[in-house]
Amino acid sequence: MDGGATIDTQVIISPDPAATESAGAALAGSLERGGVIGLVGELGAGKTVFVRGAVRELGGDPDEVRSPTFTLMNAYQCSMTVRHFDLYRLHEGSDLEGIGFQDFARDDGLTLVEWADRFAEVADEVDVWVHIEFIDGGDGRKITIRRSGWDS
Repeated sequence: MDGGATIDTQVIISPDPAATESAGAALAGSLERGGVIGLVGELGAGKTVFVRGAVRELGGDPDEVRSPTFTLMNAYQCSMTVRHFDLYRLHEGSDLEGIGFQDFARDDGLTLVEWADRFAEVADEVDVWVHIEFIDGGDGRKITIRRSGWDS
């Protein structure tokens, strides 16, 4: 990371899924069209719950939000189109072309990408990184939001 780069980092301790959803709503409300959010975290950490909050904030139906693990991309009609990618099942960067990632990532909507750290081609497009970690052995999560590069 460039030593002169400004890093805007926020850490949120979420006690439950409702708070994780609220964190997604707060972030989505602060972004402009064309933004790409990279979501990182173990299976079941709350990435899709975070997306649900973003969709709600942007006027969509949060009940429509489902993990796109098998479909690879879901689109939600909100005040702007929200595209929700899940790259868990992809094996290499060349698979991104087949799902149209480059066609959608910078359009006039908002793109949220689960497992965005798996491919350099995706990481290069990310404006905001969201890392969700389990805490307390239960519903608690530590959510780190960084508006710059992510160092794993």
